[in-house]
Amino acid sequence: MKRRILIILGALLCCASLMAAEEKEETFVYDSKGRRDPFLSLVSPEGYLINVEPFSDASEVNLEGIIYDPSGKSFAIINTQVVKNGDKIGLFEVLKIEENKVILLKDAERFEIELKEGR
Repeated sequence: MKRRILIILGALLCCASLMAAEEKEETFVYDSKGRRDPFLSLVSPEGYLINVEPFSDASEVNLEGIIYDPSGKSFAIINTQVVKNGDKIGLFEVLKIEENKVILLKDAERFEIELKEGR
């Protein structure tokens, strides 16, 4: 008799824990950190390519670091991507990398992004 009661109690506890696990289901939210969400399709349902640019405004450009080389082989880290002169990032082209700033070009307009102190 005691064994039967223990089996029934065990089954009830099992069911209760399964029900509690179902209630605590968490929703995952992807943080793209300014990049294209890899879970979104690049093709529309109609079959057209979707143009997804990570950013198009200079206020969205974050200069995180510069590796400066006076001979012109400098690199910059912009929005977590390593770029060099001539590279494109979003709608911008890297025109020139200097010691403390990067000059970007977008539609014949120049933008200077300065490296913040402490970086």
